[in-house]
Amino acid sequence: MKFSINKKTLLTVFAVIILCIFSFYLGLSFKAMPLYALKEDTTAKEYNKDLESLLEVKDYIKKKFVRDIPDSTLIEGAIKGMVESLKDPYSVYMDKNEFEDFVTSINGSFEGVGLSLGVDEKTKNIIVISPIEGTPAHKAGILPRDVIVRVDKVDLRGKSLDEAVKLLRGKKGTKVTVYVERPGIKDLLKFELIRDNIKIRTVKSEMIEGQIGYIKITSFDTYTPQELNEALKNLKDKKIKGLILDLRNNPGGALDSAVKVADILLGKGLIVYTEDKNKNRLEEFYSDESKVEIPFVVLINENSASAAEIVAGAVKDFKAGLLIGEKTFGKGTVQELVPLAGGGGIKLTIAKYYLPSGRSIEGEGIIPDVVIKAEEQSAYATSFEKDAQLKKAVEVLRAKIKTGSN
Repeated sequence: MKFSINKKTLLTVFAVIILCIFSFYLGLSFKAMPLYALKEDTTAKEYNKDLESLLEVKDYIKKKFVRDIPDSTLIEGAIKGMVESLKDPYSVYMDKNEFEDFVTSINGSFEGVGLSLGVDEKTKNIIVISPIEGTPAHKAGILPRDVIVRVDKVDLRGKSLDEAVKLLRGKKGTKVTVYVERPGIKDLLKFELIRDNIKIRTVKSEMIEGQIGYIKITSFDTYTPQELNEALKNLKDKKIKGLILDLRNNPGGALDSAVKVADILLGKGLIVYTEDKNKNRLEEFYSDESKVEIPFVVLINENSASAAEIVAGAVKDFKAGLLIGEKTFGKGTVQELVPLAGGGGIKLTIAKYYLPSGRSIEGEGIIPDVVIKAEEQSAYATSFEKDAQLKKAVEVLRAKIKTGSN
């Protein structure tokens, strides 16, 4: 089979693809124009040795490879390879199905086992940030900081975060076996899970210890601010005098959602801003004058990450309430979603976010005002007997209520 496509034309196509990928952060977002809608840049027609090499490889594959491979497959592989070369666990290329699943999960539901995953920066292992409460993974006993080493027969060593997520997702009712390493336990733990439709309600609330309200936010999605407002209204109707906001084991989520939650809690001021690699400010997010008028404290731990850290960090910088618990995870980067022509998409780290004080928490985390370690496996409890951090929060809040201080 002869390779008959004009090389100059292909060079232009590849140049446009690459230029689009590396320039979309200049103004595009998930809601903006997709990459394939951008007009061709005339500079893409210039001769480029690197692109010439890329086309030579494509030419050689088309001529010599033992099977016929569609151009779309080779282009998709080139895009995926470019993103993987960044060696950033949060930047990924997703095919059509993966992209659709990812967008669905952001909107609050998906089919899987209910695990929020991350990457250990030191070991590069795939770790559990938090099992989602009430899901198959949570009911089976998988815990934060468990290391996922194998899914069914697939070893996760060297796999990306999104590859791990893809293995765990699947149709409701299907079985998946997850093998984990847990500190202090010699043998691998085996969990046989039945996938389910994971409908995420991110906010739960209750009254504890008299007139103290308790709200737990498990993650940040589209509906979290609305759910928080509903929870606050219900608690205020019960005449609460103080509030505990629990962000422990919250892996984060949508930046806009975190900003709206902080806006509900805080008075007027800067909540967070983002900067690109050239120190250019991309966005600034502010809260209005309205705020929670009762004393509140915030619970955090080592699994509070990303959007949860934005809220906790803003609370600390505003001096609006005390943080209680342990130092947070330390994920301070912003990812942007862009759809591609074939139905897939790219999630790319484009910026770091900064707290009102100007501090980035990337790799650093947030240290609470009151440091207190929790007993293992107590993160989901809401009782004095099993949750030392919650007990301390109630103690601190009672003192605030008594003195009338914020």
